[in-house]
Amino acid sequence: MKITAINFILIIALMVAACTGSTNQDKQIDEDQLGFIIADVSSEETNLRKKATIPDDAPGFSEKVNRAFENAPPLIPHTTAGFLPIKIKSNICLSCHMPEKAEEINGVALPDTHFTNLRPDLNKNGELYTADDSESVHTEKMTEFNNAYFNCSQCHVPQTKITAEIENLFTPEFREEFGLTKSDLDKRIEEGIK
Repeated sequence: MKITAINFILIIALMVAACTGSTNQDKQIDEDQLGFIIADVSSEETNLRKKATIPDDAPGFSEKVNRAFENAPPLIPHTTAGFLPIKIKSNICLSCHMPEKAEEINGVALPDTHFTNLRPDLNKNGELYTADDSESVHTEKMTEFNNAYFNCSQCHVPQTKITAEIENLFTPEFREEFGLTKSDLDKRIEEGIK
């Protein structure tokens, strides 16, 4: 696409207009008022652990919390001290949660979704890459752990005990009774697609 001088001037004018937006102080919200915690989170004096208690139980010795909604990623019920940062070649979570090890120690095994490739094969057509135009989700079972899931803390977070002064009106509904503790996402991956 060629950019003419007129188009270039219009683009610059739009960028300048966007960057010089309203500076009306009355419309701005003070950043200290943006969260549920009324505290300076960047201050060394603020102890956020008073707000939420993160478990320090060792793996296998904690009380698990049920899923918040159907197929929600489960919370981590044990301490993660010493587990972070999670790296693709250094992931302590896999030492207990790979299916063969989890069975051996009576732990929670990774689900089938973590052994599934959801990325379709791409076709190169000149400068463009395209995927087959399909009405279904690409699912390819893998024999090994899919490294696309290596960063466990991207979906799983430690469960906490917290007293919130916010009324929670959400009531989860599960189609299957086991949904409180198990996922069936691998069987429902195409819901809403077809």
